[in-house]
Amino acid sequence: MRKLLKRVMTEINPTEEQKVRIRKTIGTCRFIYNFYLAHNKELHESGKKFMSSSQLRVWLNNEYLPIHLEYSWIKEAYSKSVTQAVNNG
Repeated sequence: MRKLLKRVMTEINPTEEQKVRIRKTIGTCRFIYNFYLAHNKELHESGKKFMSSSQLRVWLNNEYLPIHLEYSWIKEAYSKSVTQAVNNG
């Protein structure tokens, strides 16, 4: 018996403001993913335990970002997408 696959194609036409928001969110997620991997690599090399994704989110929001104001742009992205980026790491 053959399976029939159904394909649905959609096209989005975001406004310029939405395009900027999408690019910021994707860039932030890429940064957070790489930051999480690099931070855990540093912890591993220093002989400490890996930081879980939930621990990193708490540490990032409560300790790291208030000190490092140059990364305040991280808060501009959608929180769920940033959370998913950390979980993927």
